[in-house]
Amino acid sequence: MSTPNTERTYASRRRNFEKWCAAEGVEPRPCTRETFTRYVTHLIEERQLSPNTVETSWYAIRTWQPDGHWVDTTDARSLLDRWKTEWRAPNTRKSKADPITGEQLRAMLATCANDPVGLRDGCLLTLAWGTANQREELARCTVSSVRLVEGGVRVRMPDAQTSVLVRDSLDPATSVVRFTAGWLEVLETHAPGEGFLFRQISRWGHLGTTGMSTDAFQRIVRGRAEAAGLDSARISFRSLRMGGVTTRGTAEFSESDVETFGQWRPPIFAVLRRDTP
Repeated sequence: MSTPNTERTYASRRRNFEKWCAAEGVEPRPCTRETFTRYVTHLIEERQLSPNTVETSWYAIRTWQPDGHWVDTTDARSLLDRWKTEWRAPNTRKSKADPITGEQLRAMLATCANDPVGLRDGCLLTLAWGTANQREELARCTVSSVRLVEGGVRVRMPDAQTSVLVRDSLDPATSVVRFTAGWLEVLETHAPGEGFLFRQISRWGHLGTTGMSTDAFQRIVRGRAEAAGLDSARISFRSLRMGGVTTRGTAEFSESDVETFGQWRPPIFAVLRRDTP
């Protein structure tokens, strides 16, 4: 019999798994071997969670499956065992992703041609850099989430109460306005109306109707890094978020921006002070 604390923890981990599955377009129950392996990979490589934390999510998901459904965890077990070994090694807990510098971003954007794929990828790179959003958040963005305004692109996440202004660099090579406007024009021409902002494009140039997965975002970032001659082994989507914040600091963000986009709530302090005469 599980304790109340364990049940609360399991419920929280299952909600996280459900959110991830929704963003990826896969079913949480029943869970397939591929889905389970991808999620464990996400917890290890993207979230950098401790082996114990990963294992808690592991059991929460497995015990949540329908009666009689068995999840093959062979691949996931191999990943977790390797992660346990790495976690025990010195200096493992530091981030494995290097921040992308401004010059590296410029090099990656230089590989984005003025065609649908290039405009989409450039839009993704510049918005990720400018908002410091997580992959899951950008994957939920719709066409109406972005708006071209004077001085840049204003981004409002679905269900958010506030928006963030991504300032334009005024340099065509790195312009968030150029890439976003170009991609919106592609969407308006080939898939008018509301829908996901980022979509798959077939080899024949046909736009999909469903949103791109977070894994696809990861492949785009690493692919553009490799095309730019960068060490893609040290670069992930997180590198964009880290690079944007590291380079820019927090000067362009208000506290409400950080709260909305970073999923953080500022602490409230009760300060007692004796007035002096």
